[in-house]
Amino acid sequence: MPLCDFDSVLNPLRLVFALALLLVAPAASAAPVCEPELEAWVARCEKSQGQALEIVTCDRGVLVVRSRGARLDVELSARSERSFRSAGALGLSPVGQFPDWSRESEPRRQALDALVACATRDPALPLGSASPGPRPPRTRGLPWLLLAGLAALAATAKKPSREAVAAIALGALTALVRWLAVGGSYFHQNGQGPAWVGYARSDDAGLASYGSGFPEVFGAAARGFGDRPEVGVWLMQALLAGAVVPAAWLLARRLGARPWLAQATALICALDPLLARLAGSESYFAVALSLGMGATAACACAAPQLRSRAFWLPVVAAGLIVAQSVRVHPVAWPAAVITPLPLLFGPGSLRRRALLSAAGGLTIAAMIGVTSGPQIADVLRGSLGQKWLPGASVRWELLDSRGMLALFAAVVALGALLRSWRGVAFAAAGLSTLFLARATDLTSDPNPAITAAHHRLFLPAALTLLVVLATRLGPLRRAQGWVAAGVIAASLAAIPSRRALAAPFTDALEARFADEWKLTLPPGARVAYLERAGSQISVLPLRAGQRAALTPSDADLSLGSLPPPAYYVHSSLCSTRDGAPICEALERSAKLELVTERRLPARPSMRWHGYQTAEVSVALYRVLP
Repeated sequence: MPLCDFDSVLNPLRLVFALALLLVAPAASAAPVCEPELEAWVARCEKSQGQALEIVTCDRGVLVVRSRGARLDVELSARSERSFRSAGALGLSPVGQFPDWSRESEPRRQALDALVACATRDPALPLGSASPGPRPPRTRGLPWLLLAGLAALAATAKKPSREAVAAIALGALTALVRWLAVGGSYFHQNGQGPAWVGYARSDDAGLASYGSGFPEVFGAAARGFGDRPEVGVWLMQALLAGAVVPAAWLLARRLGARPWLAQATALICALDPLLARLAGSESYFAVALSLGMGATAACACAAPQLRSRAFWLPVVAAGLIVAQSVRVHPVAWPAAVITPLPLLFGPGSLRRRALLSAAGGLTIAAMIGVTSGPQIADVLRGSLGQKWLPGASVRWELLDSRGMLALFAAVVALGALLRSWRGVAFAAAGLSTLFLARATDLTSDPNPAITAAHHRLFLPAALTLLVVLATRLGPLRRAQGWVAAGVIAASLAAIPSRRALAAPFTDALEARFADEWKLTLPPGARVAYLERAGSQISVLPLRAGQRAALTPSDADLSLGSLPPPAYYVHSSLCSTRDGAPICEALERSAKLELVTERRLPARPSMRWHGYQTAEVSVALYRVLP
């Protein structure tokens, strides 16, 4: 049994989202007013299929319809590679988290089938807009919030010491070694990494519901590398991740750590194999961690005087950097809550520090609301907010384990050892960090690497508490050199276990293979491949004009009907239970000439997915006339 069963009474995460929406966009709570033609379409479907339907929302280009009997919401929008089912130009997806749709109840499956039938018979669905509705998200631009935050920090910067130069050099060396040793690779689960690269370059608008932050940060780099946009994204990510190392050093030094302990804190970030893997990827976890560490270090730089310019400029910088982060993806939202921790634990009396942290926290919240509130509201009102965030919840059951109870007890005990009100603050901050890191769930923990990446978002808070403990607890304060040695030894000892988390999955290896052969295709080539089988997806890194992605509803397509020059990829999904018969039917329909082939280890990136063999064959074929 879980420790608590309050989820049915109060879902704190949903409450936070709802309050944020009310604060930054009161109009969002208004009931949507849909176009009469759209309401008429739903009424016709309801009558023809005998289903009790109601409209949940009708954003621009997105309709969410609820089947009351099946207790299921279904999103209808323009067909894309992310659509679960398709009917002509329309895509349909059940709203929620369904690892295996075939195991859902019969009423739910019938409700989705009924809407697919309506979309097939009556495809002229007027996907209009609600009133009021969100503005279309910008998919181009610069990370102006990040740049403004860096400018605010630069305004208070002094000539760097030799130790600071050494920390910066360590960060640059870390970035270089990571790139040479690990390189770039896709990280996103379920084979959708290339879709994020396409979104950065504005080739793929299917991810626009996540907000404008990702193309703002990575768009210029992606477009600057022409036909290899993924390289631009990976290099930009490597640059941001390299800056985490000196930011961690700066955080420790400003909190009172001696040089050896500060360098050990930086080495924690430099030696982690998973961080090295994230640093050369398109992952939103990586950019959220990089910006979060930068914002936390900025808070640590704030002078302890409210009337000082040296307090407000770093705090404003932290607010701008966090505002840039929360625009990228909602996974950054829980960790953003504890960004101001250094303001509470810096040198000085706890009373003054409490006042500074309150002023700083309110300022950061105001910066987020003013600069990114409308973008956050658009995410909440859009298809992402309608489809995924309602299912986000505090996972109380993850707290019900001996390991978590031991960690909670250890934090409380360490706080008690400080023997002051600062110890109470330490315990409260530690428990809050553990709770947010463990119990918040926006990705369903699809694999251990994603779970670990989610926990890394709270690394700035963890390092803050580590340094506070080492600099405030008497025995540790007097032996910081030994603490530093212990930290480095623990980081080195953890490398073998963390290396397993950094191993690429099959869909990432498949996409890297496609990166190799896509540049050899002739101009005008079209590449057909199965992109979805059941709930399993594999997106190949092709430009919109090259990609001829297929779904199960396209199984009757003849490859020979594609205009030349045409190619076909026997993708990893052809080795799955749902995809194998579809691929066999497609391959029987045409004459194929093998161009290149590779065998990859069968390592699914979602714990509820699988392959039929221990190795997966991926091959590129030329479709002959």
